[in-house]
Amino acid sequence: TISPDAVFISHAHPDHAGGLEEGTQLPVYASAVTHEITSGMPVARRIVLEPGARVAVGPLALTAFPVVHSVRCPCIAARIETPEGVVVYSGDIVAFEDPGAALAGAALYVGDGSTLERPIVRRHSSGVLFGHTTVRAQLGWLGKYGVPRAVFSHFGGGPIRMGDEALGEALRRLAEKKAPGCDVIAAADGLRLTL
Repeated sequence: TISPDAVFISHAHPDHAGGLEEGTQLPVYASAVTHEITSGMPVARRIVLEPGARVAVGPLALTAFPVVHSVRCPCIAARIETPEGVVVYSGDIVAFEDPGAALAGAALYVGDGSTLERPIVRRHSSGVLFGHTTVRAQLGWLGKYGVPRAVFSHFGGGPIRMGDEALGEALRRLAEKKAPGCDVIAAADGLRLTL
């Protein structure tokens, strides 16, 4: 069991914010639009994250960075500064609006594993892109900004059907091509990491 002190919500899609329906007394950190969309959920303490503004969360510092993902439920990534190093968490993502600011100096990236090599990206009638980029593209960002470790989660059907061993091997091959030297693994229940 985990006992969090706070909750970060990247966006209001049910698979990311649906747990709030049960309610919480913990502080919930999210964008203004996510708080607005989830306003009917019993959350006692809502803290609005402004893009690029650094906020203290206990001994940590949290900065939200807008990412492209959804038209109806805009998404943010979290840059979390800890005494041990910087972790960047991106829930669902097509692209960072400012990848350099979000990823520079990060020790660990936790990203969107929906698809390994085939983008699930479409264009809305407004011209805005939405969906999920590939693990391959995200590893390209990590290679560019020198991020040494990555964990991918939120896998889609294709990666899941591969099985753990084949998925791990596919992630290692992609990392060798796009982010040499980056240690990449798939998330698993109970996974614990040390920075």
